[in-house]
Amino acid sequence: MQHSKGSKVALAFSALVFIGIGIGVFVGARHFIADAALVAHTHEVIGRIDEIQARVLDAESAERGYLLTGSEAYLLDYQISVERVPVLLSNLIKAVADNPPQAQSARTLEALVQRRLSQIQRVVDIYDQQGLEPARAAITQNAFRTTSAIREQALTMVNVEQAMLVQRAASSRRSADLLLGLALAGIPFGLIVVVSVYGILLSELNRRSRAEQRAASASLQLSANLEQMERASTDLQTLGRYTGLLQSCANPEEALEITARTLEALLPDTAGSVYLLRASNDRAESIVSWGTPQVETAAFLAPGDCWAIRRGQPHLADDLRRDANCPHIARPAASECVATACIPMSAQGAQIGFLFLCGPGPGPLPRLAIAESAMEQLSLALSNLRLRESLRLQSIRDPLTGLYNRRYLEESLTRELARCGRRALPLSVLMLDVDHFKNFNDTQGHSGGDALLASLGQLFSSRLRGEDIACRYGGEEFTLILPEADGVAAERHAEELRLAVSQLSVPFNGKTLPPITISLGVATYPEDGVAGLTLLRKADAALYRAKRTGRNQVVRFDGHLDGAG
Repeated sequence: MQHSKGSKVALAFSALVFIGIGIGVFVGARHFIADAALVAHTHEVIGRIDEIQARVLDAESAERGYLLTGSEAYLLDYQISVERVPVLLSNLIKAVADNPPQAQSARTLEALVQRRLSQIQRVVDIYDQQGLEPARAAITQNAFRTTSAIREQALTMVNVEQAMLVQRAASSRRSADLLLGLALAGIPFGLIVVVSVYGILLSELNRRSRAEQRAASASLQLSANLEQMERASTDLQTLGRYTGLLQSCANPEEALEITARTLEALLPDTAGSVYLLRASNDRAESIVSWGTPQVETAAFLAPGDCWAIRRGQPHLADDLRRDANCPHIARPAASECVATACIPMSAQGAQIGFLFLCGPGPGPLPRLAIAESAMEQLSLALSNLRLRESLRLQSIRDPLTGLYNRRYLEESLTRELARCGRRALPLSVLMLDVDHFKNFNDTQGHSGGDALLASLGQLFSSRLRGEDIACRYGGEEFTLILPEADGVAAERHAEELRLAVSQLSVPFNGKTLPPITISLGVATYPEDGVAGLTLLRKADAALYRAKRTGRNQVVRFDGHLDGAG
């Protein structure tokens, strides 16, 4: 009787132990899932902020294009961007409604964006009513200050979200550590309990044979559950570390390499590849692969060749010999059983690519839920990286010529002067201007002038050294920074550019535009100045002398002739 009572107590105690472990794992898993949802929400907020900036920049670029060309296409782009911005702002405010400080920041950002859009609309209205010059005069420093305020407000909000990402990633790691601790502590303790129960049951072998068999079966099941919990805890910890690494990636290549290593560890018996769609969405390419696949798949394929891309949901084949497989997958040998899975990747409603997995059949392949979770994180990371790169390029590139803009010029000139100064090397600045460009515009139209400026941008890019920097300074005026080039070398390079431009042939509307010439001014560090603004001013003074004394020539700065201090 005592043995029977002792066995009941031991069994009850072991059940409580495992129930406690299960509850701990369940609570920890819920915390981890909640943290993952918060991380995804934070990524979404950052993406919305970046998209708002992109739309404002699109509106500014369309405004400039419309002012420069008068093209209705630019005006249509501007109207599309303006119509989209209120929706994006409303979505952002809803997304941060649970965070009062961020909600206030979002409303501040909304006010700044509306102010900037009003400024842009005012310039467009003036241009429509009065023409280009009044519209240019209407562009005041308030517009630039508002744009800077938008950028600073957006950066502040992004920094707050990034800080929350760090906190939530740390919370995820703590949850994963708790789960792993529960599993590791519960295994030996549970085994001790099981062994104790087994010893008690042995003493009652003759009378409790059937009970002994049930206990043995329960012991095996408990061991399997513990193993499963330990593996789940390890997987959660790996996914948490993977999510944290994705947040720190600087480019898509890093994110894909980390993904390959992580999935290879999580799915050891499965080979795979990540396919990404090109920007035109007409082709998918295998970017990174791991493992030894049991069946061949195309390296390049049309989106329609994958059922996962077509349907927007995972496509599984338990046995390629009898199941419908994607056209990009080769059929295996008749004697070989292979299982495959294609998992689509999308973010913010846009297809990005898909994950291809294959392994020994019959399927389904194991642990597909983990792969789907990893793809969700990868999709968000790639979408955010692409948005950031798009914003960066829009902020430093002139849309018409493809050259750097004036803001990037000022930053680069300061940086290159500091570098050349540390190494005691020269640096030259070229200021160049298209001769009689106003007359050219009057005869060929603004569209012809834009075509000419775009061709000049291509010419300058092709003629520069790798370390040179070409910028559009404004209108038909360009600035070239030539690091490590003294005055003689800069003058020689300027003369080569002058000759190349005089021989430039620009096709436009089925004809060739008339030839043009340029005038160039050269100033060199350190003899002409050590500050960037000084060099720009003196190069501009030399350019003015070149135009004043006949145009179509290269002139170096001379303090006695140009009168610049």
